[in-house]
Amino acid sequence: MSDDRPTEDVPHDVRAALTQLLEKARDAATDGDTETAAALLETAGTVAANKIPPGERRDRIRRGCETARDALPDGDLAAAYAAAALGYVPEA
Repeated sequence: MSDDRPTEDVPHDVRAALTQLLEKARDAATDGDTETAAALLETAGTVAANKIPPGERRDRIRRGCETARDALPDGDLAAAYAAAALGYVPEA
């Protein structure tokens, strides 16, 4: 992660919510549940946009969510993008 902002800039509840949303989206995509995966990715992108301060971390999570949604119905590819976005969420 090359974002210079400390993880404290992302509240614990936001980190926990994003982690849960992206993990569930990854799992739904892998299971072929594209409707659920798309909804979870949309929500995760909205949470990132509204709750993470502007910067590289927010941009990467949002782009990861958008790219994962665009990859559907290819569940494996969407899951990989969701996992990549998850990598930018500081540990809860």
